[in-house]
Amino acid sequence: MGKITRSIALCCSLFTATTAFSQAVELAQGAKYVALGSSFAAGPGVAAQLGSCGRSDHNYSHLIAAALDLSLTDVSCNGATTANILNTPQGDASPQIDAVSRDTALVTVTIGGNDIRFTSSTFACAGKAPDEHCTANLDQAAISEAVKQLPAELGTMLDAVKAKAPQAHIVLVTYPRVFPSDAINCRELALSSNDTVYLAALGQKLEEAFVSATSSRQSLIADAYVLAEGHGPCATNERWVNGANVADTGIRFHPTAEGHIEMARLVLAALGNNSQ
Repeated sequence: MGKITRSIALCCSLFTATTAFSQAVELAQGAKYVALGSSFAAGPGVAAQLGSCGRSDHNYSHLIAAALDLSLTDVSCNGATTANILNTPQGDASPQIDAVSRDTALVTVTIGGNDIRFTSSTFACAGKAPDEHCTANLDQAAISEAVKQLPAELGTMLDAVKAKAPQAHIVLVTYPRVFPSDAINCRELALSSNDTVYLAALGQKLEEAFVSATSSRQSLIADAYVLAEGHGPCATNERWVNGANVADTGIRFHPTAEGHIEMARLVLAALGNNSQ
């Protein structure tokens, strides 16, 4: 039995995702499944790549679709924001929500990091001199305002998806934790102490926005952030997220192939035993 098969098989023995429902979700074989989101959903650098947008055929949505025998439409894309889901084309691609229809049975989404410039700020500051204080040169006022707006924007997005597919089960999949609790001592991040503190706090605020957006809605949340502690860039094995250097698969500061296996497992756990 391969690594992916073993990990997927664990989905029903460990119910670790936080959910808003107490009953298991039932999905018919061949039901329509739409995957929305940014690069953390798409899987750039994870083999095999499917052309544009950094999508991998082994990102978490493809693993879920294979496990549940669903018909997947994956429109996740590098750089996407909540606006790119709702109403703003991204390059030649239509808004991602256009892929959702009334017969959609399952929607997963990982979005919001680009809205608050989380990943781009991490990219910009990695490898800078320790005394450069890169994050002090960011537009922190604009980032702070974006953070304040994000829970409402995520909520608007979730409501719009539900309006298009009233019977769909929606799972918001959080960003795996890039900055562990001892992030300052993690050399793999290649960030100064000041920059690490700022960006770690930004990652925590992203997580809080996800929890806030789902707390008053009939949605599920697969919380990879909470469970990724100990599996970050400085983990010696079972690394879910890369640091400044790519250890195995994926791209820097993004989920590894192992990370996508675990995100898939958490979604399957959130859906419950009867989904198998």
